[in-house]
Amino acid sequence: MEQGEPEAEPEQDTTRPAPRDLLAGGITALFSVPEGMAYAAIAGLAPGSGLSSGVLPAMMGSLLGRTPLMITTLTSAIALTSGNALRRAHLDPTLPANVAALTLLVAAAMALFALLGLGAVLRGISLGAVTGFSLGTAVQIIAGALREATGYRARHHNRLLRLASWLAHPGAWSHRMTAVAVATVLVWSLAHAVSRLRALAVLVALVVTGVLVHVAGITVPLAASLGTVPGGLPQLTVPNWWVMPHLVGGACSVAAVALAQAAAIAPGSPAGGPAAGEPVGRRAGRRDVLAQAAANAVGAFCHALPVGGSPSRTAVAVAAGARSRWAGVASGVVLALLLCFFGRVTGFIPLAVVGALLILIGVKLVLARLPEIALAWRRGWRERSLLVVTFLAATQLPLQYALLLGALLSGAAHAVGLLVGHRRVAATG
Repeated sequence: MEQGEPEAEPEQDTTRPAPRDLLAGGITALFSVPEGMAYAAIAGLAPGSGLSSGVLPAMMGSLLGRTPLMITTLTSAIALTSGNALRRAHLDPTLPANVAALTLLVAAAMALFALLGLGAVLRGISLGAVTGFSLGTAVQIIAGALREATGYRARHHNRLLRLASWLAHPGAWSHRMTAVAVATVLVWSLAHAVSRLRALAVLVALVVTGVLVHVAGITVPLAASLGTVPGGLPQLTVPNWWVMPHLVGGACSVAAVALAQAAAIAPGSPAGGPAAGEPVGRRAGRRDVLAQAAANAVGAFCHALPVGGSPSRTAVAVAAGARSRWAGVASGVVLALLLCFFGRVTGFIPLAVVGALLILIGVKLVLARLPEIALAWRRGWRERSLLVVTFLAATQLPLQYALLLGALLSGAAHAVGLLVGHRRVAATG
């Protein structure tokens, strides 16, 4: 679902919200319900924390950021990296105090990166590496959702092998869960075919299929089985200070992944991927990094997971007509209202619906990157190699290591290119 959209018009008015900003914020908030829960679920985190990540952090990020249309919230890559960081520290990822400790450390890491000028490091990440990282994230999303969608548990660690095992054993799929997942995809397809419903297709599929399952009396696991879903505003959370020394490395990894994603959101093209020939980090401003740090600092005390600039949620806001930072503020307000009045209802959402939507998100992420794949492939063997290697790494390794590998290989490829260029100049001179 991390996808590009057409360029947005320049921000027109930041002093007061326009009606189209309020509408765009409302649509973004509705979209945040299934996506926030789904991202938290796929990483083994409490679904309620995924919802809370779209309230105060989104408001703070929009108010303080340099890129006015960027929506700061939970993304798939951040969720996966956060869950991995907590598990590697041997901490319960569903315990709010542990999550709060990680989120607060992510805020500190982002602030430190801003002071050190992380953009200089991000500038070295090539298009091929960024694209391979995004594709690997998509495969992780799809492979991680197979159990929720079909009830099949693959034993392989490698995500490509999980997909192959799933395809090879259709007899091990749960018939009920698979039927619900297929129905979810069909409802989404019908809603997506209607232009007025396209931005809400995920929400329509969630609501309609969920209602049909309960009316028909189909017994399948529900979202409430993953953990407690909040029935009101996010509660005050006190971080577990004693576990912080064990989370420093993980927090730096989460911060790096979050900022790498946010760096691809440019002021004039908020939902777009890296432009042709432009290094991904060139557009990463210090103010945006500090805004995301502030969003995480606030989120740490209100039951939120780590957050960053979300290309998918930004794309939804832009497609819905967002023109200023007030769209992001409105999305946080509307989501808070939804949690107050309809929060408990989300616990009755069938897991098969969430799994099917996650698979759709992963497939849409792959399709959105096809132009970048073609561009990287046309640039020659170096970009092709970076794309393939980073993609394979992201399907086998934790995402932060895949990102680090992509950055190191990009730097090495750049150095080789400079060396070859100097030798050619010397030979012709």
